[in-house]
Amino acid sequence: MKTPLLALLLLLPSLAAAQGRGRPPAEDSLQLSSTFSGRDGFDSRSAGFSSAFGLGRAGGYNFSGSAGAEHHRTWTGGRFPGEVYDTSFGLSAAGKKWTFGAGARSNSDRPFYSPSETDLNLDASTVLRRRGPHSVLFGLNYSSRRSFLKGVPFPYLSYSYTSERLTIFFPFALRWKISEASSLQASYFPPKYFSLAVSRKLSPALTLALSGGMQLRQYLLAGRADKDQSLFLEQTQAGLKASLTPAKGWEASLWTGWGFKGRYYSGEHYDEHRAVVRTGAGPLLGVTLKTPF
Repeated sequence: MKTPLLALLLLLPSLAAAQGRGRPPAEDSLQLSSTFSGRDGFDSRSAGFSSAFGLGRAGGYNFSGSAGAEHHRTWTGGRFPGEVYDTSFGLSAAGKKWTFGAGARSNSDRPFYSPSETDLNLDASTVLRRRGPHSVLFGLNYSSRRSFLKGVPFPYLSYSYTSERLTIFFPFALRWKISEASSLQASYFPPKYFSLAVSRKLSPALTLALSGGMQLRQYLLAGRADKDQSLFLEQTQAGLKASLTPAKGWEASLWTGWGFKGRYYSGEHYDEHRAVVRTGAGPLLGVTLKTPF
């Protein structure tokens, strides 16, 4: 683990915990998605769903849940598995002062096969100070299988600013409403995930967005001899998305773009690179449908 990054992680929160403050509860929704990647040496097809739903209010807390699953079929000609899954579910309780969360994630060829393929996550955060649009948060986060500080609870501090046009969660997320029709969003999540998007509303129902970013996925394969080892997939991409909103809560999107050269490798941590296999570039295509329920 590199010392500067370790210091950063001990001081600052996870993106999910920071984003939970100063925002209304998410509406109940279900999103279906399908994507195709034609990267040279790493063709893949994915299909999945994600959902968010409210569970009511009790004892001064708003309870909510989330769940998602995605199936990836790959053709690599290498040692990357032909089928892997990204699965997760979580519960949260948000009050005026405290927010609590618990969840489980399993990115594997056999999801939730055993504790070795499951990442358990616990989080608690509180508002230390709030004045107008400014807030300072303190929290504690635990993850059993993440690619950094595995199994080690660590404290964090975060500052947030929320106004009608600008929202900042230092230093992981920014939302800027440039005008009534244009907006910019940027985010970073350790150890290697960032995204940047600029969108323009062309009409009340049609929005175009130009976006790009990098993501690092960690897979815990059920058949690995060393349970401390993970398989990491690092990919960078950019593209254009057109979104149609025919009615409130409904959204259909078409995304097309380009996937740049990437790699996958093994290691106990994300910065330990063993048996690196590099992949080529190629076109990307995706469709999503979001509906309320």
